[in-house]
Formats: sequence, structure tokens, C-alpha cells
Amino acid sequence: MGEKGVLAMLWSCGRTLIAMVTTVAFLAGSAPALAADTIRAGLQASGTFSWIIRAIDYFGIDEQVGLNIEATTYATKQATELALMAGEVDVTVDDFVNVVLMRSNGVPVKAVYPYSLALGGLVVRADSDIRSVADLRGRVIGASSMSDKSLLVLRALAKAKYGFDPQFDSQTISAAPPLMTQLLLRGEMDAALPFWHFVARMVGSGEFREVISVHEMLRELGMSSELPNLIILAHDGADRQAVAKFLRAMDMAVARMKTDDGIWEIILDEGLYSLPDPSLMAAVRQRWELSLPSQWNSEIVRGLVELVEQLVAVAGSDLVGIERLDPDAYSTEFAF
Repeated sequence: MGEKGVLAMLWSCGRTLIAMVTTVAFLAGSAPALAADTIRAGLQASGTFSWIIRAIDYFGIDEQVGLNIEATTYATKQATELALMAGEVDVTVDDFVNVVLMRSNGVPVKAVYPYSLALGGLVVRADSDIRSVADLRGRVIGASSMSDKSLLVLRALAKAKYGFDPQFDSQTISAAPPLMTQLLLRGEMDAALPFWHFVARMVGSGEFREVISVHEMLRELGMSSELPNLIILAHDGADRQAVAKFLRAMDMAVARMKTDDGIWEIILDEGLYSLPDPSLMAAVRQRWELSLPSQWNSEIVRGLVELVEQLVAVAGSDLVGIERLDPDAYSTEFAF
């Protein structure tokens, strides 16, 4: 090959190399890392919302979607609500009635996504003769409070289908779940309506059984069993893109939690949930998964409106907390 041929070959190779370098640089410049939006989450001490926040971090989902989560834990539900009112947090978890109350008090928030069905069930001792709601007439029934949603749904069902109201035709008392356990074991209480995770723990121990879940009560009332009890609240001033990213990250974390054992070990090891017997975590995990909502649309909102109407008809607006459910308190703009 002559001198001109060698020079031509070198020039050709050089042009090819330059083109390759330019292409790589262009591709690198055209695919930057996702810009991180910030969302401030308000957590209640001992609440399960901390599980989701920890899972998002554990799986690296925050980096994947481009999200920076600033989480603050508050000692009480009231403190979390005050933080939301003051605009110190963008999102938190609360029940489906309280969002209406907060808005009526001037708090600029909306329910933007379902968090959990989170309704417990009617639990009795394993050797109890109570087999259905009909057997509750004249019995002693425990609930976390007289306004507890599980008790109100039970009252609505008993009155509509079985012809009595447990509030008046039985004896209903308020008790914390650990006390319910002891009173049931001692025979001083016939049935109880503990929170969902205590239902899992109690039934998982073998000393108790579930007569009917609140989901089943809703079905007997002819209503959807997919009505969420707990929802994600978002401050009206929160960045909408950050909220959307957060809800997507939450869905992704929940999907991973269904199949990953490691996150559940972390939840226990880091004290995000306490159990007297760690072996009961399997039952809690199963109940948690059963409580995951699968729908968020206008039909679900209408179902919540109808549920509140039934509860008010049975228990009155004072116990329910509101006279009616305002559909404007709910937004389906983030439904995926």
C-alpha cells in the first residue's frame, strides 16, 4: 500500500472513532438520571406506613423513580394532622372519614389513593359457641371505641340482617386489643373486634378464631368489600409530580414486599413492628396482603358515600363523625 493509501486508511479510521465517541457522548447526554423530586411523608408512631417507606428505601425504588422522601414520625394521629395542616408534610395516612372532617375544618387536603382495607374481624375464643352474627344477641362485645368503623359495620349488618343492634341488645365495651385478648381468655368478653393485625396475631396463636371479617360483613350488606378504610392524604399544596412518583413507588414497594422475606425481617429487627412471638409475623404478613386494596375509581368513592349513609342511619352522625361523605374530598387523578 502506498503512502496515500495509508493516509486514507488512517483518516477513515479516525473518522469512525470520532463518530463512535460522538455517538456515545450524545447518548449519555440524552439519557440523564431522573431528576429527584422531594416528598415529605408524615408517619404515625407504630403505624404500618413506616413499613412502606422503609421498603421503598430497602429496594432502592426512590432512586429508580427519582424521588427523595423526607419522612417524619409523629407520636399521635393528632400531631400528624397538625403537621399536615401546617404544610410541614405532603402526604400521610388517615381513615376515609377523617379527610372530610379535616376539610370541613379548613385543612387543604384530599384523599388521593387507597392505602389499606385494614378492617379487622369478629374474633372469639377457639372453643366459643358463637358461630355467626346472629349469636351475638345478649353477649359482651369488645371494640377499640364505640365509634370504631368495624363496630359500626357490625351494627349495620346485625340490624339489617338479624333484627337487633349490638349497641342496645348486647353489651358493647371499649378495650385495647391486648386487654381484649385477656378478657376473652378469662371468659369476661364473648367476642371482640380488634385491629386487623391483632386479628392475625390472635388467630395465628390458635387460641382464637375469626367468625366473620369486616370484608365479609360488607358483602352481606350488599356493598363492595374493596372499600378502603385507610387512605393516602395529600396536601393541596404538594407538588403533583412528586405525589404521583410517591404513589407509584408505593405500589412498586408493595409488589416487592409480597415476595421478599428480607424486608419483613428488617421490619422486625428495626422495631417497626413488635410481636411477643416473632413466628406470628407470617400471619400478620398474610393478613396485610389480604388487606391491600386493588381498586381506586369513582365507583369506590360512591361505595364509601353509601357506606357512610348506612352507618349514619344506624349509629347517628355523632358516632360516625360526619353527616355525609363529601365526594369532593376524594380525587382519582392519580389512579394508575
